[in-house]
Amino acid sequence: MTKRLALGALIICVAISLVMLVLKPVPGGRHYEYAALLAAALTVIALLFTAHPRTFFRKEVLAFVVLSGLILGVVNLSVLKPTSEIIRTYRTVFDALENGKNPYTAGTIFHDIETSGPVLGNFNYPPLEIYPYYLAYRIAGAWNLTVLTATILVIQALCGLILVLMFPRVRPGRFVPFLPLILLGEVKTAAAMTLLLTVLILWVIKKNAENPRAPHGYMIAVLFGLGLTAKFLIIPLMAAYYWHQFDSKNLRSLVRIVVDSGIALVTAVLVMAPFGVINVLKNTVLFNLILKDRAALTTFYPNVLSGPFAWLGLQSVYPMAAVVLLALAVLAAPRLGLLAAMLTAGIVFLLVAPTPEPQFIPTLFFLVVVAQFMALERPGYESGGSPRQP
Repeated sequence: MTKRLALGALIICVAISLVMLVLKPVPGGRHYEYAALLAAALTVIALLFTAHPRTFFRKEVLAFVVLSGLILGVVNLSVLKPTSEIIRTYRTVFDALENGKNPYTAGTIFHDIETSGPVLGNFNYPPLEIYPYYLAYRIAGAWNLTVLTATILVIQALCGLILVLMFPRVRPGRFVPFLPLILLGEVKTAAAMTLLLTVLILWVIKKNAENPRAPHGYMIAVLFGLGLTAKFLIIPLMAAYYWHQFDSKNLRSLVRIVVDSGIALVTAVLVMAPFGVINVLKNTVLFNLILKDRAALTTFYPNVLSGPFAWLGLQSVYPMAAVVLLALAVLAAPRLGLLAAMLTAGIVFLLVAPTPEPQFIPTLFFLVVVAQFMALERPGYESGGSPRQP
């Protein structure tokens, strides 16, 4: 019943996105197809996650996965431009840093609004999205499309390598169908660090499931803290992970959650501190929730939730609605398996986010792959049993 309700909700989201695509009802709204593509992709991800491993690893499904990864890769690589907004945005961030300015207060960071052209403002990505690209810029001695793309591909190739290392008992050839989507599923935007941190978190989660040890919990907390200073998908994953541990019959579970969450938050604060914690939060979290402020610097791409609210003139109500729906998804975590809870929160987050974020599809897909390989390793799979998804 739960699976049917979830699938039904995703189908409704696809329908909403298609209605917006046809009517284009939001003044200033652009690229309505992004919401439709995102909702459809999330539906496929949910179906892959709930499939039995015998179905997931069938040749037909693997062929679909390979083809999807290759098509996405070709499309992503074909639309790369040396004058794209991300190239120019990071160039102005690096200029600000080298001139001793804070990119979150400088007012000199490049943004491009499709309906009106370039605008200068503050940087609106979290700070961990600066360091790897700034390092690549310093190593290469230049900043251009080649340096950006190479940096993204190196990080995502590392994620593919970690997937292989996570499952030493699985022959390497079984991972090949998933590598195109992991490596090339997103190369247009700076989402690689979010993918990498999610991969590392899943790796430690798996290690802890096999051999529970206290240091694993601290490692996960630190990784979540670093993830909070990458792009925002880590927020719902972290919330679902910790709330899944809550046991109303054991108050010690709440203490453990508070301690580990505190470690994560302290880690995030330390990363944000050089730029000013308030400055970072103002230009990232608050900037993205308040549609009116966001529209001043970025093009508005209506999403499944934000689109209808903007259509109805309820932009001021949207932030509360988004937070409530995401909170409901997180609160359901204790009733689900751990990875199911994290995936559910991630899917809901992408549906209620201000704009469609297909850049995170490879991250959720990686979570699905890990869940299926963990099920594959369980006793009973080869003998015809029906292991439950973790």
